[in-house]
Amino acid sequence: MIRRHLQNTLVRSLSQFPAVLLIGARQVGKSTLAQALAADSWPARYVTLDQRTILDAALLDPDGFVRELGTPVIIDEIQRAPDLLRAIKLEIDRNRKPGRYLLTGSANILGLDAIPETLAGRVAIHQLHPFSQSERLGQSPCGFLDLLFTCESAGELVERIRTSATDASKQLRQSILVGGYPTPALMDSDEARATWFQSFRQTYIDRDLRDLAQIANLPEFGRLMTILANRTSQLLNVSELSRDIGLPVTTLRRYLNLLQLTFQVQLLPPFASNRPKRLVKTPKLYFTDTGMAAHLAAVADWSDVERRQLAGPLLETWVHDELMKLISLQIPSPELSFWKTSAGQEVDFLIERGGGIAGLEVKSSATLDRRHLSPLAICREALKKRWRLGVLLHGGTEAVAIDQHTAAIPIAAAFQGASPGDGSITRADSR
Repeated sequence: MIRRHLQNTLVRSLSQFPAVLLIGARQVGKSTLAQALAADSWPARYVTLDQRTILDAALLDPDGFVRELGTPVIIDEIQRAPDLLRAIKLEIDRNRKPGRYLLTGSANILGLDAIPETLAGRVAIHQLHPFSQSERLGQSPCGFLDLLFTCESAGELVERIRTSATDASKQLRQSILVGGYPTPALMDSDEARATWFQSFRQTYIDRDLRDLAQIANLPEFGRLMTILANRTSQLLNVSELSRDIGLPVTTLRRYLNLLQLTFQVQLLPPFASNRPKRLVKTPKLYFTDTGMAAHLAAVADWSDVERRQLAGPLLETWVHDELMKLISLQIPSPELSFWKTSAGQEVDFLIERGGGIAGLEVKSSATLDRRHLSPLAICREALKKRWRLGVLLHGGTEAVAIDQHTAAIPIAAAFQGASPGDGSITRADSR
């Protein structure tokens, strides 16, 4: 079993909080991780509300169900019986001993109207994402974010990024097409992987959504997912999307909210600035897994991706998803946004941490072009003293410092970790 980087974070939270809530998309590995914790360092009973008899008992008498369970306990798929949170709150208020409850949910239950209790002040909340690139490769967590805020110059960043002499472009493209859901990511067969994605999509729409909300027209919802997959990494124009799909804006917004609550898509906010320069206010939409996006877009292989001009959007989506996986491991979490002016000047990602800001521009090209560096320079001038480093993430194999504040880094090199026993410096833990 691949060890998840979030495991150590969960262990720490269980030692400090009465309850820990682990959220993430269905089939992302929450149950496996929870049971691994129980087998490794936190012995606990495991129950899942996916079992009908257990769910019925929880719905019939939540207070009695929680009392009879005892602690420590893992309750899987807690969103299926929301009133359990109220009963758990009462038990915690009687005894605030750390490590009593580990709850998992395939929906962001804090955003559901049916949730009567949030366990505020009693629970630590963590999100499990699909496999990161370093997890898939069996490496330690990538330290790219730390390097952006600890390196004093672009030259130092380049020196501390471990690059490989081998061409990683093929591996990167495969990672994008396969995605990070554990089951398909570990499959050797493209046919089996396609079957898994097709089955996931069907059960997600037919069952998971019915558990959360009444969807009047399931085919329309499925068509919306397909359209969004073809528009991943683009600005979300709700009015235009409403016209294209033929859904009322109110219905469309409800569907988009459900996709966010179930961790299928994420909206990236624009950078908030009080400066006079006009910035766009519309968020960008990203699929949370490029494998799912590629399946919904019905791409056969990378040549098909390039022919349909999806290489740039899928690559940017992959970088977004990797950044979110890294952010989930950091406390306090950095803020991620994008920068775009009304004149069209854009930097794909801004990362804010401790008052400083680093900018990332993503390009699939393996060759450097001064035009690609221009947005970073303009953004740096706008943000002035808050700016730390700008990085052009590219599809080549060479890492170079352009100037004191700007570096060009291969995408694959930026998001790799250190292999077990590897002495290479790939993260800032030696500083």
